[in-house]
Amino acid sequence: MSQAPETSRTDEERDSYLSAFAELAQRIRNGASFSGRERHCAFLNTGQGSFADISALSGFGMPSDGRGLAVTDWDHDGDLDLWLSNRSAPRLQFLQNRIPPPESGWISFRLQGDPSRNCPRDGIGSQVELVLPGAGKRRVKTLHAGNGLMSQSSKCLHFGLGSKERNLSTVRVRWAGGMSEEFKGIAAGHRWRLVQGSGQALPTPAREKISLSPGKMPLALPTEVARIRLSQPLKIPSLTYLDFNGKERSINQLADQNAVFLNLWATWCAPCAAELEELEKARSEFAEAGIEIVALNVDQLGPDSQVTPSKASAALRKFGFRGAGGLAEEELISRLEQSILASVYRHHRMPVPVSFLIDRGGWLSAIYKGPVEVGQILADRRELGKSPEAALAAAVPFPGTWARSHFPGDPMTISAASLEGGYRKEAQTTLLEYLNKHQAPPGNPEVPEERTRNMQLGQVYFQLGEIARLEKQQVEARSSYLTSLRYNKRQLPVLNRLAWLLATSSDPAVRDGPGALGYATFMMQAPGIAENPGLLGTLAAAQAAAGNFPAAIETTTRIIGILESRQANPEAEIHRKRLTLFQQGNALTITPGQPAP
Repeated sequence: MSQAPETSRTDEERDSYLSAFAELAQRIRNGASFSGRERHCAFLNTGQGSFADISALSGFGMPSDGRGLAVTDWDHDGDLDLWLSNRSAPRLQFLQNRIPPPESGWISFRLQGDPSRNCPRDGIGSQVELVLPGAGKRRVKTLHAGNGLMSQSSKCLHFGLGSKERNLSTVRVRWAGGMSEEFKGIAAGHRWRLVQGSGQALPTPAREKISLSPGKMPLALPTEVARIRLSQPLKIPSLTYLDFNGKERSINQLADQNAVFLNLWATWCAPCAAELEELEKARSEFAEAGIEIVALNVDQLGPDSQVTPSKASAALRKFGFRGAGGLAEEELISRLEQSILASVYRHHRMPVPVSFLIDRGGWLSAIYKGPVEVGQILADRRELGKSPEAALAAAVPFPGTWARSHFPGDPMTISAASLEGGYRKEAQTTLLEYLNKHQAPPGNPEVPEERTRNMQLGQVYFQLGEIARLEKQQVEARSSYLTSLRYNKRQLPVLNRLAWLLATSSDPAVRDGPGALGYATFMMQAPGIAENPGLLGTLAAAQAAAGNFPAAIETTTRIIGILESRQANPEAEIHRKRLTLFQQGNALTITPGQPAP
């Protein structure tokens, strides 16, 4: 994937980058590796314009899927060690540098800038040069704020010194503010603090060396077994199944009275059989804990399955289970998948057995991939219904600090997951429940907290408008778009959707040409969108709806030219048809539910 754009790009270039970014994110969610088990590499600068591969020799050639790399003299022995973070296990590795012999030379500097002289206190952006008598090459290093992906190495500038470089006595610093300064009295083999404006190098007291013993970290074998305790319970969508007699049953109705343990199993699955037997043995314990067990067979979802409802029922009895059972349908599986995706970032398939612990009231609280012990289920049940802090503590394997106060929950994520799965009603319900708890009038955009709330509520109403548009509810869509703009009047997607709806609606109660033109004109004042064919298309439709056909013809002709220059012929053909329509003095009318720009 390319580097993030640093300057404004064309729409096509931006869309291409965003598409690649989305594909990359999806690969991460699916558990894909960036390196494909490719080993790490380390190269030695030979000084002759080439590099030698020392990956194996250095011990760096490991197959872990690396991310961040921090360089520092961790053990204070004068050479640089490495800290490595990985996406895969082990997540953190320390590589102690034992390559240089003890007699190797070195020197290290820590900078202290003067903010009154336009230099950061930590000296970021400053440059240190070793003044070496008779040296043919300059030895220079610059202090940077970051070094690579998700990494920050030591702020000490560390130089390795050859045998002919150890007689230095002076260093030259070009501070970030532009000032140059020399420091004398420098000796190799020490750490020095250089304070801007002092002209004097201050020795840093030597620290006691750290003794580190290497060791191997035992890695767990890959497994699909996992217990996922949700830090925030998730309201389940409508879940129904067919019992073995073909009658539709509702999980939600069961959850109105009790907690529900929903188990998905297959006739060919040995762990499923063992788990169902254990669940039956503990039936009285589950009843005492207020848990209703429902075991649903998934065999019939396979393309070549020969398992009928009667065969599934017989298999369930053979496994010893006598509780409620039935058949899982595609819709139930899809909705459960969407619930997992809304709760867990990395998920690429649902194994069997897989189970879901749903608290009373229909709140998904735990997901069990693979077999789960009865004791674990009962322990998790005892934690349900407690405070949000208790749910957070139960969701992690060890104590820590939560950053949720800095990153408030986003209802758009769950709603978007439901929309992606085609469940518009569930997506709408998620947003309405959020509004019931967090509804507030538009706040002062000059106040950071109120500005953040405005943006959040504006997005929620926009998403409600999108759902209404897809449901062909044009009046409701218009209302939601207008409400969204009350919270943030400069939302380009909302302005575009509203102007398009008012310009092209087939409903006379919604269609408003002058209003559409007003919103479209305001939208086009935003910077960097003058060549955007989609937004220009909305402007042209609004101009035609307002009766200004010469302007609509001019705008559409411009759009066609832009698209032809990009060789986007299919899109250009759409606008040629609109051009003909406008030339005939007709405005554009779109059937409800059709794609919008």
